[in-house]
Amino acid sequence: MLAAQELHRRGLEHLHQWRFASARREFRRALTRDPSDELRARILVSLALVVAELGEPDAGLELCAEAHAIGVDSPEITALITSQEAALHQRRGEYERSLALYEQSIDDLPDGSLELANSLNDLGVVRLRVGDFAAAEADFARTAAAFEELGDAIGHATALHNRGYAAMRRWDLAAALRLMEEARPVLAEGSQVGLALVDQDRAEALIHAGMSSEAVPLLTSSAAILGRHRHHQMRAECEFVAARAMLATDPQRALRLARRTAQRLRRIGSESWALRTEVVVAVAEARLAPVSSAWLERTDRLAGDLRGHHLDHEAQLLDLNAARAATGIGEVDVALARLERGRTSETDSLTERLLERAALCDLELAADRSSEALVHLRTGLDLLHDWQSSFGSLDMMSSVVGHGRGLATTGIRIALADGDPEVVFEWSERARALTSRVVPVRPPRDDRAAADLMEIRTLTVTEPEPGTAEARRLAELRERVRRRAWLDAGSGEVHQISDLEDVERALGADTALVSYLWDGDARLLALVVTDAVRQLVDLGPSAPLVRVLAGLRADLDVNASVLGDAMARVVRLGLERRLADVAAALVQPVLDLIGDRRVVLAQAGILAGVPWSMLPGLVGRPVTVASGATRWLAVRGLPQPRSAGLVAGPGVPRAIEEVKQSAARWPGAVALTDGDATVAGTLELAGRVDLLHVSAHGRHAVENPLFSGLLLADGPLFGYDLDQLAEVPEVVVLSACEVGRSTQRWAEESLGMVNAWLHAGARCVIASPAAVADDEACEVLQDVHRLMAAGTPPAVALAEATADRPTSFVSFGAGW
Repeated sequence: MLAAQELHRRGLEHLHQWRFASARREFRRALTRDPSDELRARILVSLALVVAELGEPDAGLELCAEAHAIGVDSPEITALITSQEAALHQRRGEYERSLALYEQSIDDLPDGSLELANSLNDLGVVRLRVGDFAAAEADFARTAAAFEELGDAIGHATALHNRGYAAMRRWDLAAALRLMEEARPVLAEGSQVGLALVDQDRAEALIHAGMSSEAVPLLTSSAAILGRHRHHQMRAECEFVAARAMLATDPQRALRLARRTAQRLRRIGSESWALRTEVVVAVAEARLAPVSSAWLERTDRLAGDLRGHHLDHEAQLLDLNAARAATGIGEVDVALARLERGRTSETDSLTERLLERAALCDLELAADRSSEALVHLRTGLDLLHDWQSSFGSLDMMSSVVGHGRGLATTGIRIALADGDPEVVFEWSERARALTSRVVPVRPPRDDRAAADLMEIRTLTVTEPEPGTAEARRLAELRERVRRRAWLDAGSGEVHQISDLEDVERALGADTALVSYLWDGDARLLALVVTDAVRQLVDLGPSAPLVRVLAGLRADLDVNASVLGDAMARVVRLGLERRLADVAAALVQPVLDLIGDRRVVLAQAGILAGVPWSMLPGLVGRPVTVASGATRWLAVRGLPQPRSAGLVAGPGVPRAIEEVKQSAARWPGAVALTDGDATVAGTLELAGRVDLLHVSAHGRHAVENPLFSGLLLADGPLFGYDLDQLAEVPEVVVLSACEVGRSTQRWAEESLGMVNAWLHAGARCVIASPAAVADDEACEVLQDVHRLMAAGTPPAVALAEATADRPTSFVSFGAGW
């Protein structure tokens, strides 16, 4: 028969593997084997934690009291019991009580002991809960060192992960994800429960990064695992985070889940967490319908209860949301009182600070003070940009834009209502392509990412069948490359918005700026700026145009395919009618204003994919599509390329001809064909030429745009591959189908192969948002190179080469 000590040891092993039911069984058996007083106290302490994790926190505290009652005369045992009480109060959300008990006990736990390491970790968690993030990170650093000294890899990884969580609460997402990534492989090997908890925290980081749609499946999966293992408190906490994530995209679902979770938390005696969940319920209700006086009174009481439980952060969040809701129903005095109570400081998180700016803006608008409202919106967006500039990943930068999209949209609406072109220009620049304001930085070469991308290329030569081992490996590699890119540090610098007068001077007499604006609801407008006019043109409701655009790409794709003469005529006529309809909506209303000038065009997000160079009124006219006038002003004035490199991928019938004929226009040009046209060869060539031309099959990856690719001899060249470039060509020509497409995030933010090249440092990219006929690309682009080699800027060369044979190729960036 096993002795009590051995059974206790077995129970602890189960406990460390999150097998609480098995641990409880062993601890109870140990108590029946007549242990010494000290061992009995230790067993009761271990059992207390297990029963609390299984949903009986009061029973856990009773077991601790029973351990105290044994009366073991040892400061260490007393400290052990008190520390466990602190942990149980922490799990009930009673943080002040928990903190006091830890401070009372932790110094009496022996150095180098597992108990001290565990208590330091739990103390860090409590400090996280009360918002003392710096102290929490110091606790976790001590915890990691303690576990490392004990040779406990799981404990060490847990402490690293928790340091990452603390960094996330400071909104240092790059550091947070880096620490979580470092810890994840060790924790994932421990148990399903450990992995679920890791994924829950990672999902929370994704929510901060604006990736709620990716976070929710992770949380749903984690909650299911925790439920199966009967970890009721942890499951409920996971569902709380999931409900909060759903607020952004599906408030009705968030409301249902939050209500169920609050009930579940109250059933297990976790009032503090239930109150936190009630905040999600209240915010979801406010997003679904105008609030009532009863709602305001209820949330007032809830804010008081939250502060009574020292949940000041949650109370502040509720007050700021309530301020906005009160303003919405005309209860300005209530809004002012809530706003005053919820005021933020520099130590508060970005969420609260942006919410505060939105609430202040609402109040100014309610008082008909739009200029003052814009001041708050500018401050909010500046906060966002400062944070955004901490990321080096284009993917991450575009995702976090969602935190400021509401501010930008409100600014546009105010500016459009004002009607002053100068104000409209400023807000069109602020609202458009928020990512492009951040000064990009070249990430260091990452050999691990390069190796993963190489394996992805191998696996995607023939896309594996879903459900196969190859498909799972491919998904794992793609996710790893993406996650690793998130860890890159940003420049910390942000471009300032250009003055309209500076833009006008740069435009001169021969160039016009046409900046398309979507008011976020129903209308499209265009701001036209030339040396003669500054005029806002109302283009009317956006819905009819959206319907026309819905079939445009399909028409372009069919038109580019090989068809019989009769069918080709029918398709061509249909495409011409659709292009004429698009031009009637977007181009005709501004033609008189732009005259015969070249056009710098800034497109609204819903217009991404328009083949501007094919629209009547723009055919044969130099047009370059910039992310904004500010960006165009910063990178315009392309120097004449002095060196050129051209690459022909496999399977494109006239690619080699296109490349060789085009290369012949450039002295000393290098052409890679057949087996030489590899990804490594292309990247090496790209790093030493001013102009790169790639003729290949292309594919835009809608779900993960930076995995859009150009097919080369050894597989696709992805957007992520550009991170391996130390130097980037000034001009890039992508003779391939659809790599000029982009995926829209947050309505205005675009991401795709063109953005990847421009973000990497290219100044101009010629690419097509649709399929391209091989013959057309071969013949047109040879002429473009002939003109460019003679000194004609790229966008001008494209216009001249396509004046009598319009194509879907578009010049992006600074075409001259």
